[in-house]
Amino acid sequence: METITVRYLILHWSPPPPTHTHTSSTSVVDKPPPPLLLLLLFLRLFSHVDDPFLDDPLPREYVLYLRPSGPLQNQLHHFWQQSRVSCGKNKAHNIFPHITLCQFFMCADKKVDALLEALQATVGQWRGRFPSPLPLELYTSFNFIGLFVEEQIADVLKQFAADFASEAARKADVHLEPHKKQLHVTLAYYFPTNHLTSLEKLAKGIEVKLGCDWLAVLFSRDIRFANHETLRVMYPYAPQNEDELELVLGDFVFTSPLEQKNTSEGWVYGSSLATGLSGLLPENYVSRADECDTWVFHGSHSFFNCSATSDKESRERGLFDGLLDSRRLDNASPGDTPTSSLICHPMQVLALFPKKRNTFL
Repeated sequence: METITVRYLILHWSPPPPTHTHTSSTSVVDKPPPPLLLLLLFLRLFSHVDDPFLDDPLPREYVLYLRPSGPLQNQLHHFWQQSRVSCGKNKAHNIFPHITLCQFFMCADKKVDALLEALQATVGQWRGRFPSPLPLELYTSFNFIGLFVEEQIADVLKQFAADFASEAARKADVHLEPHKKQLHVTLAYYFPTNHLTSLEKLAKGIEVKLGCDWLAVLFSRDIRFANHETLRVMYPYAPQNEDELELVLGDFVFTSPLEQKNTSEGWVYGSSLATGLSGLLPENYVSRADECDTWVFHGSHSFFNCSATSDKESRERGLFDGLLDSRRLDNASPGDTPTSSLICHPMQVLALFPKKRNTFL
């Protein structure tokens, strides 16, 4: 009856560094998690008692991306920040800058280690063969801006994805489909047409020829909420009626337009990431989050050096600091001064009191 969240806590617990003494020969690796962590795990399990999906063996959806690092990543991060401040959030902001190498695919929990081994083996085979620099060309339309990979080079990257698919099938018995469409880094899409000029000007400032170490990164997401909007809980809320959802600061809530037909004004229907429970909640207690905020990062491999990066190591080295920094724009206090003078959507102060519900609907 373990949940993904509990397994995540267990797997990412790190023992304290060993102390060199002459009185104990016990290996630090054999030491169990501290009592406080065990208590947190118990409380997490207890919160899932009423989770309707608790006993369902739901596999997660996985995806393989190419993600830039180094100077090019810094340029893309700057574009992400400025476009978000200047013109508000568009759908490209839901996921960090990347090139999609395969469609989302299923993988059972017990096969994840083998899947990571397959990725490591494939990247190792391609080390020294990966095209560098990766030629990117800016393309714009009335509702899309992106950097497209040159067609011949894109075929090379698709071959890498095909090799990974073969290795994943052999090592992990996982079947995935390499991306067949044009490979690109999405910069902006599904935005108001009056923002095109500003976004295009920012995009032209990206120096695509800058040096870059491309990383093959593996992420997963909860399959139940793949097509839902992600909300971040900003204030705790205690339910006043049986059909309401308890909100805990820091949790995420998933909502779907199909579930909002019978809700009262100022209220939405959603499901908690932490507990799996669903119910009504006041919409001014949550804010829009990025889709990838709730994803799990499993590991990455560089095509230009032999080091692999795990989730814990990436946080220590700041590999995803750019992603975290860009989210702070959504979480800024109402009195904070933006870094740009062009604000299309001024921030509003969230009310601390929910609107009164019409319980007779």
